[in-house]
Amino acid sequence: MISFDLQLLLFIFFALLALIAGGAVGLDRALNRRRSGRALGQTLEDAPFGVLHLNRAGEAQHANAAAQRLLDLPTSSGPLPAEEWADHLLADAEAAGSRYRLVALPRDRWLRAWISAGSELAFLFDATEQQRTVQASSRLLNDLGHELRTPLATILTHAEVQGLANLPEPTRAESLRLLKEETQRAIRLVNAMLDLGRLETSSELALLPIDLLAVAEAAVQQTSAQAAAKELHLSLRADTPLPAVPGDADALLRVLLNLLDNAIKYSRPGDQVTLSLQREAAGVRCAVSDTGPGIPAQHLPHVTQRFYQAAPLEQAGSGLGLALVEEALRRHDSVLQLESPDPGSAAGVRAHFLLTTARQPEERP
Repeated sequence: MISFDLQLLLFIFFALLALIAGGAVGLDRALNRRRSGRALGQTLEDAPFGVLHLNRAGEAQHANAAAQRLLDLPTSSGPLPAEEWADHLLADAEAAGSRYRLVALPRDRWLRAWISAGSELAFLFDATEQQRTVQASSRLLNDLGHELRTPLATILTHAEVQGLANLPEPTRAESLRLLKEETQRAIRLVNAMLDLGRLETSSELALLPIDLLAVAEAAVQQTSAQAAAKELHLSLRADTPLPAVPGDADALLRVLLNLLDNAIKYSRPGDQVTLSLQREAAGVRCAVSDTGPGIPAQHLPHVTQRFYQAAPLEQAGSGLGLALVEEALRRHDSVLQLESPDPGSAAGVRAHFLLTTARQPEERP
């Protein structure tokens, strides 16, 4: 009979068990790494920021869906277009160490890119709104500083005049009048610039279904005293019922107030100013019409520009009213249209825009 050493058998048995357990652990770890790699790859593919894998040949090994949208790439891999932004990314990929830069894209878009050191991976973030906000803020400060110089200098001059001894009373009174006018002008300018700045630097407006007739009634009510003081006939005409349109009620109220203020300011006693709301197939046409002197043809294309003054200085406002209107309407996917067919006649000016019912309200979490 063949005899076996029991201790040897037990040793071999437990050694086999250890080998099997070790192999199972190693296999499980390999499977976990593979699953983790697939999960990470899918996470990067679905990420809301761009992920771009570059190679030394100037090609994209792979671009996730967000990178394709940001860079207008037709496919997820292949040569990058011959654009300046592509040269920047490729140069950073070849450089030692990681790189971080702001990159200008076509159509006035911007992205922030971080290129990792060694792996040639680029992480891309849409910076268009941030850059527009920065540019709008800078333009706002520059314009405000430039436009405030004249009224502030005038205020300082007449403040010194008020301190002069033995100044004739008529001269003092006229100086005081000018001092008050320039102060009011500076206040209007600052308020208008702040309103415009808030519009330009804010995120997209929350466009919710609104009762446009209620907004128009509020605008007419707020300007009725101004119209009565100039002996104007102010009226509101509206088709009923009106469909609800997606919009920001406060922003649209400011639009109508600015248009009515312009019409009232430049009309003559006895003229008519009309705010009308008309149903159309695509939405509601809003219009402010007057029978005033109109706008000369050479000024009409420029009156929405900041600080453009087509009227005499004594009638001029801040020069920002129509710029505010244009920016607010841009946020509503609409465009201001101005018509003044025959300046000097009763045709006056018609300012109108369409608020469409096609755009759905923004969903908020």
